[in-house]
Amino acid sequence: MILLADVGNSRIKWVSCEQGEFQARGRAAHGEESWAELAARLWANLPRPDRVIIVSVAGPEVRAALTAWIRQTWALEAEFVVSTAAACGIRNSYAEPERMGADRWVAMIAARALLGPQACYVVDCGTAVTIDALAADGQHLGGVIVPGMRLMREALYRETRQIPPETGEARLFGRSTRDGVWGGALYAVASAIDGIIDRMIASHSPGVRLLTGGAAGLVLPQLQGEYQCAPDLIFTGLRVIAGAGRGCLKIAHSTNPGYP
Repeated sequence: MILLADVGNSRIKWVSCEQGEFQARGRAAHGEESWAELAARLWANLPRPDRVIIVSVAGPEVRAALTAWIRQTWALEAEFVVSTAAACGIRNSYAEPERMGADRWVAMIAARALLGPQACYVVDCGTAVTIDALAADGQHLGGVIVPGMRLMREALYRETRQIPPETGEARLFGRSTRDGVWGGALYAVASAIDGIIDRMIASHSPGVRLLTGGAAGLVLPQLQGEYQCAPDLIFTGLRVIAGAGRGCLKIAHSTNPGYP
């Protein structure tokens, strides 16, 4: 069994994979507990996996904590995905490939595996919203990063004095300040996704629009283009990487547990 984990800034999502099929899965937000305590809560009752493959956008302290727990509990070295110049049929556009967010890299690898040689636009709606363009020949054309809905709301709460941090309903015609903030964030993200991809298509070519991420379910009904929702896109990419050798993976050695 291979344990696949998607580690964000505030939560962990995971799935076990046996003979290429997803089995048990779970998720949890990180609150007051330590990351090691969160790992124990999620994984302590799992059978020992053969491998643990992680894509993480959290900092080195988080990776170090998870690495230590995995090593102590299962006597395994965690394997972290790093972005490379090329892998699994796609080529990175970054001059410094390792500086691309590993979650974006994994999502594009998954898109290539799912769609084959056709152009696509990969949207990940999380804390930030990323939109990446992938050509039919596997070349990453580039992408954009915009604040997600929570970051938009928090910016308003932080930078203005008259907008309290209240939960609202995302309405197009908000009739209270809180509803205006929540609706504004939702429709701003949806409009950004539609508008940016329309511009990308005009500059390059039509392609499949893939949507994933924790906020995808909220955003999808407000999008005007045609999108395929792929909730397991990251896990699909991790599964592809697991079967493709260790070219996209780094072992978090004890001498440098925060790497990559």
